[in-house]
Amino acid sequence: MNKNGLIICGYQGVGKSTLCRNGESVTDHSEVRCIDLESGNFWYDGKRPYDWFRYYANFAKHLAAQGYIVFTSSHSVFRDWMCEQGIGFMTISPSIDLKDEWIAKLEARYNTTQLEKDYKALMNAKEMYEENVKDLQREDYHYIICDINYRMSDVVKEIVEFMVPSLEYNSEFKYSDK
Repeated sequence: MNKNGLIICGYQGVGKSTLCRNGESVTDHSEVRCIDLESGNFWYDGKRPYDWFRYYANFAKHLAAQGYIVFTSSHSVFRDWMCEQGIGFMTISPSIDLKDEWIAKLEARYNTTQLEKDYKALMNAKEMYEENVKDLQREDYHYIICDINYRMSDVVKEIVEFMVPSLEYNSEFKYSDK
């Protein structure tokens, strides 16, 4: 693994918060830590600034530069801006074929937590699952979850150990093929 971290934009419910909260080892390198950077924190006085995604990307970029694996939301405005700025990232999403199982998973999560953010994720998936997943899979570097019975820690280990070594950071903090 290179000295820099990694920014991973994950679809709702992939396990970003759970992995970071549980403190599971995300790689075989004990020095690698993960952070779940919630986009819901970018509000002030009940309003989200029109350019919130710039600040969000800046936080993610600097945390990754310190060696963290940074999990972020998958908002397209955020990803598009990171592309424009040359900030490298990967996406993780379920396959289109997992639609019904994924929505059931999000519904079970909401029924357990009753959190507004989990309700919004469920409603978004019910209304736009296929569109959102296809949008995530258009990115240059993406990982598709093909089985609902996966472990996020295994997904991240695979990304770090098998995919990241074929990438390198250039001075502008972009990923490029070796």
